[in-house]
Amino acid sequence: MTLELDEYQATCPDYRGTYGWPVEQHAGGQRLITGSGVAAVVVPRALSDAVLADLRKLDCAGPALGLPTRRERVTVLLAEADVFGSAHQPLPGGVRVLPAGSVVPLPDGGQKCAAWWLVAPDASRRWLPSLGAVLATVSSMPVAGGRGSGEHGIPRELLG
Repeated sequence: MTLELDEYQATCPDYRGTYGWPVEQHAGGQRLITGSGVAAVVVPRALSDAVLADLRKLDCAGPALGLPTRRERVTVLLAEADVFGSAHQPLPGGVRVLPAGSVVPLPDGGQKCAAWWLVAPDASRRWLPSLGAVLATVSSMPVAGGRGSGEHGIPRELLG
């Protein structure tokens, strides 16, 4: 029996095999399904650079995706779902933890993919930072003008 791979399969990253993430194929691309130990935190562009820098300083940097929305680009931080993630301070406006079962498009090496890695996953460092550490870092960010009120999620057209 001969198995031939098409060009997409040959270049597509193996997120499930390499990192153990719950991933599914959809419409020619890959999507991460939150839950099963993996959480995702959506952070507006205005906060993302500072959050990523602080996570690096704390040695808690994990994979981070850039995704376009109708209003702005958002950053999606991947984290290990933990019990401490639910006991956090109020989050700045526009920041939210995606509920279990949410879908996050993953970069697949193709030109049609809207997602891109801001911090790519590293096979030699397969662990994800804890959700508690990520939320504590996000909560510590100063927000100009106090807490915001906008909700910026992943646009439905990317999740389709």
